[in-house]
Amino acid sequence: MEIEIFTLADFAQDNNSKLTIVGTFDSIHSKQFPATHPSCSVACRLRFGIKEVGSHDFKLRLIDADGREMLKPIEGNINIGNPPNGQFASINIVVNFAQLQFGKPGRYSYELYVDGEWKSGLPLFLNQVA
Repeated sequence: MEIEIFTLADFAQDNNSKLTIVGTFDSIHSKQFPATHPSCSVACRLRFGIKEVGSHDFKLRLIDADGREMLKPIEGNINIGNPPNGQFASINIVVNFAQLQFGKPGRYSYELYVDGEWKSGLPLFLNQVA
């Protein structure tokens, strides 16, 4: 399995296997904390080879700088069928978040797990501004 795309964005959607991503970012600035971010999306495109046909579990976690989960993990299962091109199959995962609460400035992270293994981390920095 390869990760083609793993990003945080203002908006993302999967439309018939076409992934639309608008406004990627890795920092949020706020004058006060706790801070609430109105909406964002995590967009992910995974590519599975012919030898990886079958069922795969995934999990997406949002953690704070201390490794504590901020939300209940998003979990799901994807079933990879025989690749239409005979070589690989791609799948998009889009998760939309609304009214995320951040207690303090610092580094947060989205973590992606596939079949129980950590695959990638996506940093998000919360910065306090005057």
